[in-house]
Amino acid sequence: MLKLGYRSFSIRSRVFKLSPQEYVNQVQQEKIENEQFKQTLSQDQLEYNPKILSSHKLTKTRPIPINVELLKYKPLRLPKTHGDEMATLTLRGYDEDNLIRVGEFALRTAYYLGIPMSPLMALKTEKRLYTVIKSPFAQAKTKQNFHRITYKKKLVAYDANPEIIDLWLSYINKNKFSDVEYKATVSSYESLNYHEELKSLQEFNLPDAYEGIEDPVAKKVQELLHSDSFKKHL
Repeated sequence: MLKLGYRSFSIRSRVFKLSPQEYVNQVQQEKIENEQFKQTLSQDQLEYNPKILSSHKLTKTRPIPINVELLKYKPLRLPKTHGDEMATLTLRGYDEDNLIRVGEFALRTAYYLGIPMSPLMALKTEKRLYTVIKSPFAQAKTKQNFHRITYKKKLVAYDANPEIIDLWLSYINKNKFSDVEYKATVSSYESLNYHEELKSLQEFNLPDAYEGIEDPVAKKVQELLHSDSFKKHL
């Protein structure tokens, strides 16, 4: 997001909407509400009072689903079992609200797929200032500043099957935001005797696409494919 501004020097006093005591009371109230919500989740039965979707006759007795009711709260997360990192999802964009929406959507999706997740972590914010002249002729001495702020968030998935991780990432990619950049890093784990398993594999058979061709370029390609220097990089 590019913001247009002019270079100026001024002293402004920061205005707070809440007093320090009101802010402390607000934080304490949020902590109390979160603790109450956790206690209700730990009980055998949840206190669920269904609401009416609309006043239409066909949906008069239809309640709001529990997963829709949970949208009012923070995303639920499953506890880690072993702590093995399976995937890291990095979000990058110019609108922090969209990053939070995408992060919460990914957390809710992972919860229903049974993937333990880390909380939505904020990375270092990138700030850049571009200064250009206002015009090349009469206003050449006047400068304009363009301020761009790039926000970054990160999620880490733990202790899940690689197929479930692929399903999770594909679903997020299917419902992605156009103004958010996604970057996923998937980790794989092998056994200690992985090198022995590689040695036991049969020799890789190259395709015989260049057999019977008299083209000198094709013969050179075939010679390179069967060379030892090429096979050691497979």
